[in-house]
Amino acid sequence: MTPLPIGTIERRFRLFLQGRGLRVTPERIQILYAVLETEEHLQADELAFRLKRAGSRVSRATVYRTLVHLVEAGLVRKVDFGEGHAHYENAVKGDGHHDHLICETCGKVIEFLDPQVEKIQEEIAARYQFLLTGHQFQLSGTCEDCRKQLVNNTD
Repeated sequence: MTPLPIGTIERRFRLFLQGRGLRVTPERIQILYAVLETEEHLQADELAFRLKRAGSRVSRATVYRTLVHLVEAGLVRKVDFGEGHAHYENAVKGDGHHDHLICETCGKVIEFLDPQVEKIQEEIAARYQFLLTGHQFQLSGTCEDCRKQLVNNTD
């Protein structure tokens, strides 16, 4: 999947907001760009902090509300890693769907895409005559760095 040009993404968001009777504000556009420009899985509070640190006057509440709109517009994906809060990632960056490996020790997230996982999920959906619209697949464990650290600490 080829990434959409940033201008196209911004236009989509503007049209989405206008279609819902919402104002297109500079703050909302700033938040859009901030999410699109990072490769990380951001928490809303982290995003608000980064914007403030960069000199923006965007409020924390505006960040939270705008993230909801971005998810509804299909431009941002909301991901739950089981920590009690959501993370957000760019949904239109061009690499398409992916799944996650999550280190329970350090919190590291590794993205992966495996055709076998995709095939199995389609087979399961077909078996149950289920119209699949998406999925989240997460594997939890311990990353290589943390395992090495654990081994080195026991020597």
